Amino acid sequence: MKHLFKLAMLEIAVLSLGTVLGSAQSLVWDATSKRHDARKGETNVLFTFSATNLSPAEIVVNAVRTSCGCTIAKVPTLPWRLASGTNGQIEVTVDLRGKYGLLSKMISVDTSAGLSLLSVNVNIPQPDPREMNRMMAQADRQAVFRNDCANCHARPAIGKTGETLFKAACSICHEAEHRATMVPDLSVLKKPADRNYWETWVKYGKPGTLMPAFSMVAGGPLEEHQIESLVLYLTDRYRPSRSNDFGDPFAETTRPGL
Repeated sequence: MKHLFKLAMLEIAVLSLGTVLGSAQSLVWDATSKRHDARKGETNVLFTFSATNLSPAEIVVNAVRTSCGCTIAKVPTLPWRLASGTNGQIEVTVDLRGKYGLLSKMISVDTSAGLSLLSVNVNIPQPDPREMNRMMAQADRQAVFRNDCANCHARPAIGKTGETLFKAACSICHEAEHRATMVPDLSVLKKPADRNYWETWVKYGKPGTLMPAFSMVAGGPLEEHQIESLVLYLTDRYRPSRSNDFGDPFAETTRPGL
């Protein structure tokens, strides 16, 4: 009896949803589902959905929601009013970073004519192991100090200081033979760096980049005395020479490229 009751309620829910969706047929979309095959290294993809009001009355779009924070829908100012016979567009951007395989997201469009459900599907190629680690670092820059990445970026730094620490923890990225383009070459900095500069970068890294925070307080592997020794080494090694003509390292510069 309970099974029959649940089945009946499910049928009512399906019929109700069909009624709501059916009422939105006066708002016709160029497609309700779109697909994209991402290229290797592609970080985001833009979909455009076009809607046309075929009803004799105005249709008002009250809200647009996506099923995930990595998917952003851009619409005109809400409430968005579509007069009879007019059309408009919704832009949907999907963030692909840190993802692979088939990614499917939903967009619900709540209108005065009913509910429209749209979907986007992205086939993201499987990254190679090195790129997979890079993707993890982009999503969480401290990830290089955990799991398999720790074998290269954390454990070799244990107990080391100064130049030895630099070779173990820094040169693996900054002086690598196949250095990633987003990793700077420390020997060709565009502006001079003082002690405070190096201390800030080593301790706290830079949010929004691959540079992690090395301080234990921030989730890194280095103790305070190790950071102190590394900062002293960096300050001495990358001290600007007269031939570089940097001028006063603490003064503002207006020279192009510096």
